[in-house]
Amino acid sequence: MKSVVLAFSPRSVPLSRSAAQRIPAFDYLRVFIIFLVVLHHAVMAYCAGGHAARGGDYTKATAPVVDPAQWDGFNFMVMANDGFFMPLMFLLAGLFVRPNLARKGLSRYLADRALRLGVPLLVGIVTVVPLSYYISYLQSGGTADFAAFWVRMVTAGPWPSGPLWFVGALLVFDAAAALILSRNSVRLGVRRLLAALDRRPKAVWFLAFLALSGLVFLPAVTLLGASFWLTAGPFGIQASRIGLYAFFFVAGVIVGAGRLAASFEDRWLRWSVLAVLAATLFFAPHDAPWPAVADGMVMLLFCVTMAVGLLALAVRFGHSRSTAGDSLCGNAYGIYLLHYPIVLWIQYELLRVPLGPVAKGSLAVGSGFALSWLASSLLRRVPGVARIV
Repeated sequence: MKSVVLAFSPRSVPLSRSAAQRIPAFDYLRVFIIFLVVLHHAVMAYCAGGHAARGGDYTKATAPVVDPAQWDGFNFMVMANDGFFMPLMFLLAGLFVRPNLARKGLSRYLADRALRLGVPLLVGIVTVVPLSYYISYLQSGGTADFAAFWVRMVTAGPWPSGPLWFVGALLVFDAAAALILSRNSVRLGVRRLLAALDRRPKAVWFLAFLALSGLVFLPAVTLLGASFWLTAGPFGIQASRIGLYAFFFVAGVIVGAGRLAASFEDRWLRWSVLAVLAATLFFAPHDAPWPAVADGMVMLLFCVTMAVGLLALAVRFGHSRSTAGDSLCGNAYGIYLLHYPIVLWIQYELLRVPLGPVAKGSLAVGSGFALSWLASSLLRRVPGVARIV
């Protein structure tokens, strides 16, 4: 079985809403991935091989909270999520950039991104992040109160970004895309590229997408390794995946939601089967460690096919609206922003409960998602907040 490295840098992602024409399939896929984000963080405490921080050093652990009750099955869940959901989140985030930019204009679009992404980022790194890592500090044996811990984190560090690293990366990608697309020559080039792609079979689209993903990812993961993060204060990003994330985002920007939905209308079954085959290869056991480039190729194939397969399934089955579904869609970003400390405090309280890892993991996932949904709904009732979150 492939070894799973549980890094103390959470991988997860929020997605911005758009006032442009909505496609229910992609809204519901966002909600599903946000649920996977909550699941990912909720079960990391119960993964086999986990070890907690010691001596007050809250960053030296496999997860912020580590429970002695552990199960191998959660390692597979974490490995599967880590293999595909971040790039897919960047792709989904890019789908409505061009129509929103065309509708709002450059200045208003940038101001909107600063409000929707920049404000939660700045507020979150001084509230949500310290609240989250204080729990790890307590489990590691720390004794300072929260105020003293907060001062130490923001002045001396370490000051992790937690899940908010994605918000910062998306803000940079959004701003760069808007500035580049503001040039008429670039917009004309995009239209010509799409016209050329429309004349090609969808299999050519897929192969080109897979090949270009390999070009931006495989050299980086081979040279830098999978677990190295670039950090600057409370901001960070997984170094080997910067190009992959940027490419998926650009792909979403170029193709757009309408064209992507039309591409998958009658092809959901073949893409789903391909994703299953790639997942089988991804989880297949092997006796000896693979070279980094081989592991990268397998992960990349899994990543691309899972993204395509889930997009196809969403387009095929995600047509209907419901009250609960609309509430989840409206609160998906808020759930992402708020879920981390909620999940970690639940895990911390469950440390003293005599239950097995599956029961604890299930409680952490279910209650963590429900409470995050409730918290987002309540927060969005505060005047002005719903415009941001």
